[in-house]
Amino acid sequence: MQANDSSELRDLALRLVNQALTASDPAPVVRNCVRQVGSSINVCGREFNVRDIAVVAIGKAAPRLIDGALSSVNATRALAVIPRDWVKPKSSNVEVIESTHPLPSDLSIKAAEEIIELSRTLSRGDLALILISGGGSALVELPRPPLTIDDLVELNRLMLNSGMSISEINTVRKHVSMIKGGQLAQYFIKRGVRVVGLYVSDVPGDDPSLIASGPTVPDKSSFSDAVSILKARGIWGSLPDKVKVLLENGVRGSIPETPKRLKAMNKVILTNLNVLKSLRLRLSELGVKSIILTSRLEGEAREVGKALASITLDSLRRGLLLKRGVVLAGGEPTVTVRGNGRGGRTMELAAAFAKSVSGHGSVALLALATDGIDGNTDAAGAYADYTTESRAMSIGLSIDDALSRNDTYTLFKALNDTIITGPTGTQVNTIIAMLINAKITHQVQ
Repeated sequence: MQANDSSELRDLALRLVNQALTASDPAPVVRNCVRQVGSSINVCGREFNVRDIAVVAIGKAAPRLIDGALSSVNATRALAVIPRDWVKPKSSNVEVIESTHPLPSDLSIKAAEEIIELSRTLSRGDLALILISGGGSALVELPRPPLTIDDLVELNRLMLNSGMSISEINTVRKHVSMIKGGQLAQYFIKRGVRVVGLYVSDVPGDDPSLIASGPTVPDKSSFSDAVSILKARGIWGSLPDKVKVLLENGVRGSIPETPKRLKAMNKVILTNLNVLKSLRLRLSELGVKSIILTSRLEGEAREVGKALASITLDSLRRGLLLKRGVVLAGGEPTVTVRGNGRGGRTMELAAAFAKSVSGHGSVALLALATDGIDGNTDAAGAYADYTTESRAMSIGLSIDDALSRNDTYTLFKALNDTIITGPTGTQVNTIIAMLINAKITHQVQ
């Protein structure tokens, strides 16, 4: 009976993968938002009369964003900055710059310089449609003097391995950059160019000032905030000396703060919650009851996994949220790297979940990174259920060992439980489905 239950849970979980990725696609969303009739452009309800339009897309969702935009407007120039070896835009008239992620490089500086040069080709009254998504913080960068790209690489490496939240990381990033925290928009605004920023959110809470460090959005944070975060996380003493000096000078007021006001329109057009709502609708079509728990999960991935397991087991035994069905959640857990294995946040979360629900009954979890890449692996995520630990032990593997070495990819790959999608061309963070005695009752296409 257990094997049959596990098979049904797995089948339902895998059906949700394609639906999640379809709902994560920003191309139809931006097509619905942007309309052009002659020289009039309507962007999410606001009218602009323009001569020339430049479209700039930055981040993991840049290929789909720019394809969607160019199907709606006639752009004078179109530029997309994407990770290396990523999905390419289908539109033929797009200049593509490949850059690096998750750490910036000289290619990131080249991308920034290309966008700044593009701003110089526009005139007063023109429109810059800037499409922003996750990954943009690394892909486009211009270090604040006297910092070098090597200083920023070391700073980012320390932050990414520290367990810092994305909001904390991006608060720091804004204050060592000449691009982030609204500063990219300034290059256009100073020339009289109107700026519209459309954002695909990969941050819990969907604050556009934190998505790719908000290059077109006024910044509420300060140099003092950045210093406080780094000290609280215990990495201040490990920073390059030039970074510490620059931030301290900013606190003293000898370096200008990021802009607190900008004449720009900014709007978030696609979020993790939008995807969760789409999954809830799909589950209803399949005859499966579901609820959305949250789209704002944060915290250490393995601890989040344990917490979600407790919610799942209380639902299984006591009907806490639902006795039978799917609990949906999303957000951005983090990983503090201690070992040298292969894995990422979704697989760490799934492994911890599996450990906690082992042998407890008909429950399972799907954890999916919507960009298709979890950590330093080729997997988008993993499937885990109440049989995962026993199946691992039967082939000589241990969940505890995998977690201690940050090597959860090896565990799930050996169990044939990795989810492989390849790069998706979008990024709306992690999607999680907790399945509780869930069975498909309606067979629909």
